[in-house]
Amino acid sequence: MSPSAPKRACDQCHTLKEKCRRPSATTSCERCDRLNQTCKTTRNMEKLGRKPRITRKLSYTLPTSNFSSVTHTTKLDLSSPQNNNLYPHLYLPFDEGLSSNPVLFPELDQWERRFLNLMKDLGAPSPLDKFLIGPSFHEAHHRFFVQNLLRPAPTSILKDATVACAAVLLGDQHAQYTKTSIEVGHRRAALAVSGLRSLQISKEQDLVTALILGVSIVTFAMHVVDGQPFLISHYTLALVKPVYHTLLTMDPSIMDLLMCLVNTETFECLIRSEMPTIRIGEYDRCDVVDRYIGISSSIFGHLYDLCEASHLMRLAGGRMDIEMVERLDAIQDSLERWTPSAPPDFIERFTQCEVVGMFAQAKVLRLTALLIAHRLRHPYGQRDKEALQLSSTITAEIDMALQSTGRSIPCTTLPYTIACFEVTGTEARAVVVGKIPEVVTFSRQAQLQVGRSLSSVWNARDGEDQIYWFDLDAFHVDGRMMF
Repeated sequence: MSPSAPKRACDQCHTLKEKCRRPSATTSCERCDRLNQTCKTTRNMEKLGRKPRITRKLSYTLPTSNFSSVTHTTKLDLSSPQNNNLYPHLYLPFDEGLSSNPVLFPELDQWERRFLNLMKDLGAPSPLDKFLIGPSFHEAHHRFFVQNLLRPAPTSILKDATVACAAVLLGDQHAQYTKTSIEVGHRRAALAVSGLRSLQISKEQDLVTALILGVSIVTFAMHVVDGQPFLISHYTLALVKPVYHTLLTMDPSIMDLLMCLVNTETFECLIRSEMPTIRIGEYDRCDVVDRYIGISSSIFGHLYDLCEASHLMRLAGGRMDIEMVERLDAIQDSLERWTPSAPPDFIERFTQCEVVGMFAQAKVLRLTALLIAHRLRHPYGQRDKEALQLSSTITAEIDMALQSTGRSIPCTTLPYTIACFEVTGTEARAVVVGKIPEVVTFSRQAQLQVGRSLSSVWNARDGEDQIYWFDLDAFHVDGRMMF
């Protein structure tokens, strides 16, 4: 770079924490040129050094409107024919932000802006926090979604997915909003799905748009009845698979979104004995901490191999030939040797609770994979003692993490469910069901689904001598258990 090159990154690169490459202060940087964005540096100079904690907790400021703001509790005018037809049954208080800035999204009504406002607030606890591995990702997670939400067309389709997602999150937290949130959510989700189907990936921003759409629609789908999260994640992953290696060269936070979809699809493929779309290489995410699955990214290659083995066994009707025995031996050996990949500064970057949660998540995922490998060899009703030992270790690890961190660990709902398939006896099963609200915090719909899945498999086990792993799908066990 020449001596006259600027020392400050442009606003876009600064926000994304990307390296800003440009020859001089009067020229556009390489990233903005590539993405056809306006390259500018208009933010105020900041003082050097670490910011005080209170400053780092401030909300992300959105553009304000010259329109009159609604800053107090406002009752919706039910005399309005438009509002009366859409939402005649309740009213909401409207906060400052997106809800009071109709100039930002003039096509949205007040209810939709109110739900969208959920994605704006950075200072207060957010409904999205339960999906993250720890609070260290809170602010970056929100900034990422808000920044992409405010991009111009063609990525304006993101608002439909974001509104749908925000609506069901609010409705899941507050029962009095449920009816409105479902109405808004389904309408906007349908538009978002249509946008995803018509999307073609020709540049990096299209790839980002596809992943945000996929994650948002999957989140919506996992909060509603018959949401089909598996089909959405499968479609999105198939769309981005041809450019998977491009993702590996981009900001790691973009890959987090892909891992969220990989997690959703892989977990359900394990239950269905089907093949996932993308195999994550063991070294694809070395020394990266994922906002959803912490330091466990590399185990998903082994989970892919388990899906493949289960799929082949289902096609063969459960026949265990020498080739399958060797395949399962190799998978089990790899799982027993697998360790999570943590970056060198892992302990310094994250709190003690976050570190405990991430190591517990990694252990639970590895033990669950070993339990599945055991059940691929031995149907329910055979070698149950070894399976119950693995099951007890999984549930004990989840209990320990709950007590240590005070929160459930993301991506452990399916492991908990699979572990509890092994439980026998009325009293022991009642204890398992009683813990579902603590372990499964993704949504009320997920809690109900776990209860149904456990009941279905327990009834089948009580009524039959042997059940093979690849038979589980016949008992209508649904894989909507991402978190």
